[in-house]
Amino acid sequence: MKARCALLIGVLLASPSILLATELNQQTLNAWDKYIEETNSRMQQRLAGTTTFLWIDEAPGRRERVHQGEILVEPGNIIAPEKVPQGLIHDWIGAAFIPNTTIEKVFAVLADYDRYNQFFNPAVIHAKLLDDLGATRKFSLVLSEKGPFVNATIAGEYTSQTSRFSDRQWYTVSYSTRIQQIDNYGQAGEQELPPDTGTGYVWRLYSIERFEERDGGVYTELEAIALTRNIPLAILWLVKPMVQHLPRNSMVATLQKTRDAVCPKKGSNAPEIANRKRSPGNSGGGGPLARARRGLGMQPPAAASLGSQAPN
Repeated sequence: MKARCALLIGVLLASPSILLATELNQQTLNAWDKYIEETNSRMQQRLAGTTTFLWIDEAPGRRERVHQGEILVEPGNIIAPEKVPQGLIHDWIGAAFIPNTTIEKVFAVLADYDRYNQFFNPAVIHAKLLDDLGATRKFSLVLSEKGPFVNATIAGEYTSQTSRFSDRQWYTVSYSTRIQQIDNYGQAGEQELPPDTGTGYVWRLYSIERFEERDGGVYTELEAIALTRNIPLAILWLVKPMVQHLPRNSMVATLQKTRDAVCPKKGSNAPEIANRKRSPGNSGGGGPLARARRGLGMQPPAAASLGSQAPN
């Protein structure tokens, strides 16, 4: 489910429209797969108890700041973004506290795909649930970002799997299975390009989100990772401010919108959510999360190893 935030961040990383078309190559994809494997390895350490389950517990004072209402966002890697052959990997992590709620209610909101265009406007244009297998869901999103030098629209399909680490600690792994750039969206000559082609706004998206019900609410934190094209040196000076500031701003806005969707403030225009008790069902023994994906035909790293226990 939390591919939603990674998607918003990815769209906001769109390069200026003056960039020429490019294609994702195997060397770039290999570097991406290696990075995701390392990300999954760090998550395994959290599940094994080698490190804390939540990022906010890794440093003194983080949990207290988040509990008081602050939204914390930092690069997920010392090098941000990380250069790989003919590409860039953008990795950000953020955390927020949603008071007076439960994990079940948070997930009821995140599963309401038909209202994503209300929750996460204006970035989300359309969302649709494609398949519901309980803990595993497939969905589609159309996202758009318009601004100075940026006019990007992408359509994609995604898979997410939610697992329960304990009664009060759940986590979700999400990744893109198809991303396609849409040129001239909503205009004459609108065209959906083949996967892994275009100007390289976004090629791959991956996210891990952790939830902990505690202190009268739910702590939610997200690591969102995106693969985009490299930025030519000739325009680096122009694009660098966006690469540094927009992901942070997008993460903060998305976590805030999530909080508002779950617990609307009095007098706000945020949609009210029914207090549904439905939680992600059992996916049938925690089968492999990886599914055949389009594009270059590669399989995503074995994220199934993170799905140790599906929520009932």
